[in-house]
Amino acid sequence: DWSSDVCSSDQNNTKKIMNLKEYFRLANLFGKLNSQEELEDDFTTIPEGEKLRFFWESCKQEKIDASSIIERTCIRMRKDAMKRRRNYFLITSASIAASVLICISTIYFLNQTTTADVDLQAIATEMDSQTVDEVTLITAKEQLNLDEDAFIKYSKEGKVAVNSQIIKEEEEKVKDEQEYNQLLVPPGKRARIELSDGTHLIVNSQSKVIYPRRFKGDIRKIYAQGEVFLEVAHDKKHPFVVESEDFSLRVLGTKFNISNYKGGTTNIVLVEGAVEVTDKNERKAQLTPNDLLNIANGTITSQKKVDVAEYISWVDGIMLLNGNDLSQIIQRLSIYYGLSIQCDPLVGKEKVYGKLDLKDDIDEVIECIQQTLPFKVEKSSTSIYLNK
Repeated sequence: DWSSDVCSSDQNNTKKIMNLKEYFRLANLFGKLNSQEELEDDFTTIPEGEKLRFFWESCKQEKIDASSIIERTCIRMRKDAMKRRRNYFLITSASIAASVLICISTIYFLNQTTTADVDLQAIATEMDSQTVDEVTLITAKEQLNLDEDAFIKYSKEGKVAVNSQIIKEEEEKVKDEQEYNQLLVPPGKRARIELSDGTHLIVNSQSKVIYPRRFKGDIRKIYAQGEVFLEVAHDKKHPFVVESEDFSLRVLGTKFNISNYKGGTTNIVLVEGAVEVTDKNERKAQLTPNDLLNIANGTITSQKKVDVAEYISWVDGIMLLNGNDLSQIIQRLSIYYGLSIQCDPLVGKEKVYGKLDLKDDIDEVIECIQQTLPFKVEKSSTSIYLNK
C-alpha cells in the first residue's frame, strides 16, 4: 500500500495493489518532486501527480528517496514470494501426509476388519481345489502341502499344528486375529480341521474351506465349497455362520453336512441341533434333525426327512447305497476321484445296494459294483465309460 508509506493521515484513501512497473512509475514521480525541478504543466493532470503534490505540500514530508521506495517494494515482493512458496510447501506436505495417512488407515482397516465384514467369497475365487495335487494349507506366509487325511488343529490363541506338529512361523502372527487360512483338498483326498473355538470339520475331496485362524467379534463365520461335515462347538453368544455361493447357514451348536459342488445342486443334511438357511432370494428354512434341504441355482427347492447315514457315511470313508441310481453313484465317484465317469442311460437307471470303500482305488470300486450289476467298462487315461 504505497499511500500508507507516504502519509499515515490519509486513512480514507482507496488501497491499490500494484505491480512492479507501477511502483517504478510512481518512484519516478517522487524523484521529480524530490529534485525540486520545475514540473511540467501536465504533471497535475494525472491522478497520481495530483495526489503526490497534495502529500508533498500538506504532509510536510521530508525528502523521499525514490530508490528506497523501490528497495522496499522489492523486499515486499520477495516476502510475498517466500510466503507463496511456504504455503505451497505446506499444501504439498499436507497432500503427501494425507496420502500416507490414507495408506496407513487402509492397512489398519484391513487388519481391524471383523469376521462379519470380510468378503470370504472373494477370497475363495483366488484358488481352486482342482488346481492342487496335495492337501494344501495356505497361510499368511506360505503354502504348505500336507499328507492325506491330515489333521489341522488351531489352539484358542491361534497357534496351528499339523498332525500334532506346531508350525513355527505361525507363532509370530498369533496376535493378528484377522489372518485367514484356506484349506484346499484335491480329488481322492480328505482332511480334518479343529478350529480355534473347538468346531470340527471333515473336508471331502475337491473341496475348500476358508476360516479365521482365531475367531473375533460376535459371529464365527467361515466359507465352505464342495462337501464338508461340521460339528459346531456350542456358543450361544457367538452364532456360527457358514457362507457359500448359494446360501448362508446360521447355527449355535450342531452337526450337519453340506454338499455344494460347482455345477450341481446343493444339499444340507442336519444330524443334530437346529439350523437356519437363507438362500439368495432371502427365503429362509428351519431344519430339524434328519432334514434334507435342497437348493438349486441359489433357491430353496425342497425339504424332506431322510436317513442321514447315507449322506454322512463318506466321513468314515464309506459310500452307503440304498437303492440309488447308478448314474447318481458315478456322479459322486467322479467328484471324489477327480475322473470323468459316465454310463449308458439304460445302465444309469439301475438301482444299486450295499456299500463302497472309498479308500480303494477307482478300479476296485467299479469292480465291486460289477459284482451286483453286470456292465462293460471302457477306459481311457482320463475317463471311464460304463456300457451295457
